[in-house]
Amino acid sequence: MTIKNILKSSVFLIALTLFVSCNEEAKVPADSFTVSGTIKGLDTKYMSRSVTDSSGKRSTDSIFVENGKFSYTAKINKAEHIIFWPNVERTIKRTERGYYPAKSSQFAFLAKPGDNIVFNGDVSDFINAYPSGTKGNDDLAKINSKVFPLMNASVNYLLKKNQLEKGDPWIKIVTDSITKLDKEVVRLKTEFVQNNPTSEAAVWYLSDMMVRSQISNEDAVTAFNKFDKNLKDFTYYKELASRIKGIESTLIGKTVPDFTSNKTIDGKDFTFSSLQGKYVLIDFWGVWCGPCVAEMPTVKKYADKYSDKLTILGINTGDTKEKMVNFLKKNDYNWQQIMSGKDTDNLVLKFNVAGFPTKFIIDPEGKIIQRYLGSGEKAFNKLDELLK
Repeated sequence: MTIKNILKSSVFLIALTLFVSCNEEAKVPADSFTVSGTIKGLDTKYMSRSVTDSSGKRSTDSIFVENGKFSYTAKINKAEHIIFWPNVERTIKRTERGYYPAKSSQFAFLAKPGDNIVFNGDVSDFINAYPSGTKGNDDLAKINSKVFPLMNASVNYLLKKNQLEKGDPWIKIVTDSITKLDKEVVRLKTEFVQNNPTSEAAVWYLSDMMVRSQISNEDAVTAFNKFDKNLKDFTYYKELASRIKGIESTLIGKTVPDFTSNKTIDGKDFTFSSLQGKYVLIDFWGVWCGPCVAEMPTVKKYADKYSDKLTILGINTGDTKEKMVNFLKKNDYNWQQIMSGKDTDNLVLKFNVAGFPTKFIIDPEGKIIQRYLGSGEKAFNKLDELLK
């Protein structure tokens, strides 16, 4: 064969390869994403993904694995941060009473319609495997590959700490190691968020850090304001914008912005301003939240105790309507309930709620007196102080 013919054949093969590659990429439907990988040490038959439908009902999807290789395609209509649980026993951080849901034990990635995502790496006692294929996932891999090993080391120390006898001098040493590792993780995540203003992964990380109270409101606002406005259509940018606005609107002394919702038990519209004239206790809760459920009898006690001066507003999140209603009926909890929804109905974001339970005490004019994160007596003591 002549040099000329060889060159012609080479050009043809290159063109054919490009054509096939383009066709392979085009196989991902426009309303779906595909994620795949061949991972050393992924010795499991299937991985698991939790899926929530539009009604809030959760189900589990399986991602089948053969010889460490997997490929999974699913429908998607907006950007999501998705995790797969690998079901590899050595990655599960078990305790006597359950397990720690460590992020370093998950396959984590960002997906949007049309994305083709590929994982590379291995599985040891954590998921040392990271996504690629889109800029968002390339960025996510950069930060996850730094923090996952540290997070894994931290939870491993925690497991060791749980095995020590009370009074053992090693407890302090192990605790100090955990604290040092956790601080370094937060430092790395904060640095990543601040130094990547055009990154979807940075937007997601800021959102996650705010939910976990790992960054101050002031620093969160500063980082958010530096994000490129080209990210404004990204799902997590929109959620952040709502949460950032919620920081300002739910400061002590601010009047709660009025809102209307039809996500009530009977489907009728509820308007917050209709509660003016009495003190209001807003309780963000969920049936899934143990501390929330444990406090419900006390909430009922105060609803009855100050029925002429106090109105209770429960805002449920994370449950289906059916599950919420069954729980309320079973326990005879009959105060006003609405469900936090999505997008403009997402009250968790509008009130900048970063943990459950969260309670707000509102005065008769609609101004915020105080907010309380977590369970405890402080909110109820304040009600006694105000209403006795």
